[in-house]
Amino acid sequence: MSEIKFWDKICKDWENIPLESYKFLFNQAKDRYDEIISESISITEKSINLTKLAVTILSGFVAYNFKVKPGPEWIVILSFFFLIDLLCLIVLMFPKGVIFKGSPPKELFKDHLDNTTYSDDEKVIVIYYHELVRYQERIEKMNERNNQRQRFYGFALILTIALTCLTAGIIINTIL
Repeated sequence: MSEIKFWDKICKDWENIPLESYKFLFNQAKDRYDEIISESISITEKSINLTKLAVTILSGFVAYNFKVKPGPEWIVILSFFFLIDLLCLIVLMFPKGVIFKGSPPKELFKDHLDNTTYSDDEKVIVIYYHELVRYQERIEKMNERNNQRQRFYGFALILTIALTCLTAGIIINTIL
């Protein structure tokens, strides 16, 4: 579905919407985008904490290996899964392709702004309309990226929990 048709289905006469409505719509879009960006930041922060936990568990297991030698198969298996886990977590912590808030002036300054037939309010409405279209695009793209990152984080979380349990099981098994 093309973007123009999408917006035409929402409202046929955008120019007839009062300026105050545009201000409200813009504030709502901005608030929603702020929430989406904070969700992305939260995923990164949780990934950092999970990485700290994984590194701590790995360090403990390595230190334990110096005292008690579990079977080489366990060391290979745990090393393989720790490597996968750490790679997943590192991917989650690096740049996520965040789409910035706001628009550059060249996108905000539309050809219609110098049209003398438009009133000052109509010119502001044109700016709000185009910015609302851009916010909708940003929201959709960031939601998609956050959803992918959440699935990736879920995998890393499950893997970290499994590694913690497996490491604890190996240590307990070698003690007993």
